[in-house]
Amino acid sequence: MQDYSEALAIAEHVARSVREAVRPLLDDPDAGLTAGVASSGDTTFQMDIAAEQALIRAVESAGCPLACYSEDEGLKLFGGDPRWLLIVDPVDGTRPAAAGFEACAVSVAVARFSEDARCSDVVAGAVYEVRRDRLYRASRGGGAEGVFEGKSRRLMPCPPPDIRHLRWTLEVVSRPSELNFAAAGPLIDATTLRGGFFVLNSSAFSLCQVAAGRMSGMMDLSGRLLQEFPERASLFAELGHGRPMGLWAYDIAAAALIAQEAGCTVTDAFGRPLDSIRLTRTDEEDMASCVCAASKELHDGMIRLLEQGLATLR
Repeated sequence: MQDYSEALAIAEHVARSVREAVRPLLDDPDAGLTAGVASSGDTTFQMDIAAEQALIRAVESAGCPLACYSEDEGLKLFGGDPRWLLIVDPVDGTRPAAAGFEACAVSVAVARFSEDARCSDVVAGAVYEVRRDRLYRASRGGGAEGVFEGKSRRLMPCPPPDIRHLRWTLEVVSRPSELNFAAAGPLIDATTLRGGFFVLNSSAFSLCQVAAGRMSGMMDLSGRLLQEFPERASLFAELGHGRPMGLWAYDIAAAALIAQEAGCTVTDAFGRPLDSIRLTRTDEEDMASCVCAASKELHDGMIRLLEQGLATLR
């Protein structure tokens, strides 16, 4: 097994530094005000600006040349000949953070530097909840660990007895509801009574809850819906204020590795590995999807019910 301790240390340093800068803003009503548009096309909030500034300081203090791709600023180089590429969402879940909810986190993935880096190049990741002192971290091949209130423990998913007891989340931001909820409908109907269906609007937070055993599933259908129904691309663009919005690599690069290393089954919404997703692109063809489950059996059940919903839509 290769030693990725340097990459993991960098991920944790950056995640911790940004979290310390952002946490005091959680209950500031101005932090949730809109401030512009990110390089990805997503809305930028005042909290995001503070997080990006903290990110720059953290990367500059890392002690080695780095490349950094963030949601708001895109790709930047910090020093010459970087070995590592950071993929950062400084605040994944700004909307719930602005509403006072806990579903927000700093997400930092570290990959081997390449101009065409993919998810398969990610070797370490750290996700730090903003409101609670919960850090999730993993290196490729090294397992996943949680550090909660200063206490470390191995992350392990906790599968329920069957699909009806699934506790899971669905991402909805800028996803056309007439497609999104129709496709997810059979799974929603199967799980709301004995399990639980939630909308948290933070992919990194949701994936880490599955890795830690608090939840048992997560789903984002955006990339598959856009591919399945290209005739509705104009609707995606309308909801995204001019361009289709959905799941990008920076949303899940760190948390997907953490979930996989914890023992979860993580794929796109076609059931394929996430390996080929480009880390530094947010073009329409790069829009991703994700299905995560606490076990392969649950994952198979989620995909099966998803296919039922898609068949009805078609």
